Amino acid sequence: MAKHRGRGIATIEYPTGMNQNGDPSQAWIKLKPDGRVDVFAGTVDIGQGSKTVHTQIVADTIGVPYEWVTMDVSNTDSSPICTGSFASRGTFIGGNAVRFAADRVREKILEIASKEMEIDPADLEIADGEVVAKGAPDRRLGLADVAGAATWTYGELITGTGAAFKPYANVNDDTGEVDSEPHSAISYAACVADVEVDDETGEVRVEKLVQVYDVGRAINPTLVEGQIEGGAMMGLGLGLLESSYPYYPSVEHRGEQFGSYLAPSLEDLPELDTVIIENPSADGPFGAKAIGEMANNAQPPAIMSAIHDALGVWVTEAPATPDKVLRALRERKEPRRDGKRVVYDDEISIRAVSASGGKDAEGNGFVLPDD
Repeated sequence: MAKHRGRGIATIEYPTGMNQNGDPSQAWIKLKPDGRVDVFAGTVDIGQGSKTVHTQIVADTIGVPYEWVTMDVSNTDSSPICTGSFASRGTFIGGNAVRFAADRVREKILEIASKEMEIDPADLEIADGEVVAKGAPDRRLGLADVAGAATWTYGELITGTGAAFKPYANVNDDTGEVDSEPHSAISYAACVADVEVDDETGEVRVEKLVQVYDVGRAINPTLVEGQIEGGAMMGLGLGLLESSYPYYPSVEHRGEQFGSYLAPSLEDLPELDTVIIENPSADGPFGAKAIGEMANNAQPPAIMSAIHDALGVWVTEAPATPDKVLRALRERKEPRRDGKRVVYDDEISIRAVSASGGKDAEGNGFVLPDD
């Protein structure tokens, strides 16, 4: 009896936003007479950092300090439409909406400033809250002066709206071909897991996770790294502790208290090595792509592969609890081929775990090997 070490790798790809399009986000922005910026958007920050990222996008697009921008996502009556804070769409789709709105505000600022400075808008730029003449930095006008002129001289409200929406991609049911790309961007990631497995107790300990993520462009690298490391803890739980179907062997055996549901703690946290790759998307705000949901996808299969590397057996059902590891050692099942299918474990097949054998009320469903 001994402890064995193994290494496994898993790679994934992840689409940005909802499949097949039809996934709008909208925003509107107004410039107040003091030069400060109010942003109204429908993308709600539930801890993923979208409010911070959207504020950065607006500030950089207009050319004002971050502190000058106020985001309001508090009220669905006063905010524009957003499909929701899900589908890894906050930075890409919601970010595009606020960027488009900020572009229009910037254009209007330059239009008003050109009247005040008697300089063509094309020869002006905005930086640090001031409109500056290109090539003549001594010719400048503060944003508060521009906003004041718009209000008191021209009777205008500097505002801009933006909407991120990609038309529906029609699919040919016979060939699977689409008349336009169904996704705006695809993110990629890989995870390498180093594990130690005890062949006597079945205990698995993840010692290190190396995670490489292509996020297009990390608008806020600290938030991106936080998403990846948070996802690592979630992936660790999915791979070793947490069951998404916690009825073993029936619902009566499920713990009634939250404390009976095992989840990773900081004591379980392995060494983390995070690598962020920036391969910009042509359609994303400043080149950004998705990061949110994909952050916990690669760890479970990487851990399973590492267990196989350590022991030479496959644990075919997550989480890889000690009893499953020991059962895999006892049975030493090998995957079998059925045409193009590779079947690892008949006991957890759709036919075995589904009350209807994987079929709906009309008898339609998955084509299984023994059909």
